[in-house]
Amino acid sequence: MPYEAISLPGKPVAIQFGAGNIGRGFIGAVLSQAGFHVVFADVQEKIVNALNEKGRYDVHILNGETQIETVQSVSAVMSTDLKAIEKIAREPLSIITTAVGPNILPRLAKPIAQIIRTRMDEGMGPINIVACENLQNATNKLREALEAELNDKERLYMQDNIGFAICSVDRIVPPFSSENILDVGVEPFFEWTVDSNSLKKTDPDVVIDGMHTTNNLDAYVQRKLFTLNTGHAITAYLGFLDKKDTILESISDDSIRTVVSNALHESGAALVAKHRPFFSEDQHEEYIRKILKRFSNHNLKDEVSRVGREPLRKLRKGDRLLGPVEMCREQNLPHDTLLLGIAAALLFHPTGVHEDQEANEMQEKIRQQGIEQVVADLTGWEKDDDDLQKVIEEYHRLKRD
Repeated sequence: MPYEAISLPGKPVAIQFGAGNIGRGFIGAVLSQAGFHVVFADVQEKIVNALNEKGRYDVHILNGETQIETVQSVSAVMSTDLKAIEKIAREPLSIITTAVGPNILPRLAKPIAQIIRTRMDEGMGPINIVACENLQNATNKLREALEAELNDKERLYMQDNIGFAICSVDRIVPPFSSENILDVGVEPFFEWTVDSNSLKKTDPDVVIDGMHTTNNLDAYVQRKLFTLNTGHAITAYLGFLDKKDTILESISDDSIRTVVSNALHESGAALVAKHRPFFSEDQHEEYIRKILKRFSNHNLKDEVSRVGREPLRKLRKGDRLLGPVEMCREQNLPHDTLLLGIAAALLFHPTGVHEDQEANEMQEKIRQQGIEQVVADLTGWEKDDDDLQKVIEEYHRLKRD
């Protein structure tokens, strides 16, 4: 169904780039419930057509009970259809969000640049862009890609009229089976925290229930990335080595749960030390307990192969594995269990239907260059660094065991 055939109701419009599970089950749902007509932009024509035909979908809250939230007033366009994107840019648009994955994010520069040009030509006011990705400063990465797409005049307009707000997003959205391809299953918990300092005042200026703003976003971003994502990844990698299929199976194993808990307390000590008094020991201890409880949700059948995929991305500096280690190193705090998690990640190599391209690439690098060189390249540490040697020792121990 073409965009011209969609009748937008008299309400503010939000564009959500990415109509996958997170886009529909988290960000799009929050925006819809806040009163927006949500236009999803995606490259999956089947999903785009279904959203336009039905104009609604169900979000199943996976908490052991039958709880369904219907998301209404939605439509969709192909994100490559710049003419349709241009038409949406003229609507009462105040926010653009993304949930496409960090590697895909720069590809959105072209359609979002079209929105910026159109609004500049029409003399329209400010809007905000919030990249909801599992990547620190994802919105800044998108901004850099946009600057390369625009000319000087357009960059000046963007500087004055486009708010680039970094954020932290937290909701587990596992694969979900349904007869309706639009339906999605999610855990009950969610947290969407946005940097208030980066937001522009827009017209319409809508208060979004479910989106929390703060002037200390770094603390929230690192707390989530170095707790939820760190724990999730280590659970997946240890579960893979122990031939577990799901996160639930893995965290239900006392030996794995103990390692994950120890790793989260190591990262937690560094988080509290860095962000005190924003986080206290007691507050963060409660947060860790909540994270472990979420991993133990019997209604979430999340596969270790999905959570562990793209290990090279997860092993980047500043991400969920090396990030908390670096924070511990800076503050001279213990981090041996986190190093064990890095070693486990280096052994991740699912096969068959769960085969992962990055995992294969990583294993090939280890075969060609040796584990010591690969760890040195990933971490930037010297080969005689104590932590590098500990990672290698744990790698060989895990491989042997």
